[in-house]
Amino acid sequence: MTNESNKKPNKSYQIGNISDVSDSPITQGENITTNITKSNSNNTPIDLKAEIRKTLDELAKNPITQKEAVATEAIKEEIKANPTLKQRLLNALKEGGTEALKVIFEHPVVSISIETIKGFLEAK
Repeated sequence: MTNESNKKPNKSYQIGNISDVSDSPITQGENITTNITKSNSNNTPIDLKAEIRKTLDELAKNPITQKEAVATEAIKEEIKANPTLKQRLLNALKEGGTEALKVIFEHPVVSISIETIKGFLEAK
């Protein structure tokens, strides 16, 4: 039997773009349950990576746009044309640094200069 007075209250945390992360107290024999609810379905790093991946997949279809310099320029133009995308990438850079950008722009065929993208994002 579980003693209710030994249980701790649930806690919620705010972590970057993920909100309402609750941890349930556990007692012997219970499963650990963690609930993660996205605050905005289009505002998570996973969604951002998926959005960039679509562009990189398109670039991968053409041998000319597969080249790093051409692909990087194409990505810069896409970012320039989409201020919301630029802000989301800036937020990812602030939260996770260059490593976050490396993960977001990771692609098996198309190589992107992360330092060039970082410089472009940080330029006013």
